[in-house]
Amino acid sequence: MTRRKVLYIGGTGRTGSTMIDQLLGQFGSYFSGGEMAFFWSRGIGAGAICACGEPVRSCSVWSHAVASITEDPDRVADRMVALRRRFWSPHVFAMWIPGFSRRRLQEIAELPRTVEQLYEDVAVEQGIEVFIDSSKEPHYSYILREGSDLDLRFLHLVRDPRAVGRSWQRRKVEAGLATDEIMEQRSSPIASAYYMFSNIVSEIFWGNRPQQYAFLRYEDFVAEPAAILESIGEFAGSPIDPSSVLDGTSFAIGQMHTSWGNPSRVGRTSITIRQDDAWRTELPRRDLVLLTVLNLPLLLRYGYPIRPSGRRRDTPRSSRLRRADLAHR
Repeated sequence: MTRRKVLYIGGTGRTGSTMIDQLLGQFGSYFSGGEMAFFWSRGIGAGAICACGEPVRSCSVWSHAVASITEDPDRVADRMVALRRRFWSPHVFAMWIPGFSRRRLQEIAELPRTVEQLYEDVAVEQGIEVFIDSSKEPHYSYILREGSDLDLRFLHLVRDPRAVGRSWQRRKVEAGLATDEIMEQRSSPIASAYYMFSNIVSEIFWGNRPQQYAFLRYEDFVAEPAAILESIGEFAGSPIDPSSVLDGTSFAIGQMHTSWGNPSRVGRTSITIRQDDAWRTELPRRDLVLLTVLNLPLLLRYGYPIRPSGRRRDTPRSSRLRRADLAHR
């Protein structure tokens, strides 16, 4: 039996993952699922809006997939949320206790098996080869890798931590819900803690699996979207012809079913790929210094300049997805 291919976009939030997820979803053999780690809690439990404009619960794609699993979505949603909390990000620190991971994975085995069923139904019904999951959370990717037969490819997406920090500060309405809820905001210290934790854990879980792991800076993607897209296609195992979707640095959005992610996933008809360097002028000096100092180890590791006006560099530790040579660590 052929294992279902899943391109998992990992790392931390506010790195442009939803845009890349939806761009890849424009290619016929790919499906933009969105942040599937939150499918049951947000999509089913909180009534999230699918990118197609319908509530996830009544969207033709997702309602069919859920019906293939259960006749009682609310019960299963509660069950999946409870199981996921049994292996949350704080539990990563307990993984060094002998036997912890094995026992905990056995306890939550129903979760990855259910996720696999959900992906499989969507893939078969939509006739796609690669399901895109932009959940980012490295511990969730670990659960799927160890507890299912999915063929996961981990695309480690990073962005300058100061751009990430500024994005977390912005006040934005969560348009992906039927309420006027404001998206989560994080202070510079909290954003830095998440940045360091998520990226370090991503490397620990996946960095020694060269056939399943690739590294990409968002800034490099913006500079060479067509070349990077081709390389992502090679990495994910389903070729991509950028010219069939990209018009320079812009692309039109057809009907999508991205279940969760940045609220901009809903209602967009086109996207222009561009750098967002507003943080260079918008960040208060205190936050600029904090985000630079607190993230310094990864700032250097990923080739970002210490001074905002500095130039990004390539380092042996910071490979990029390229058309000519798909670089894995």
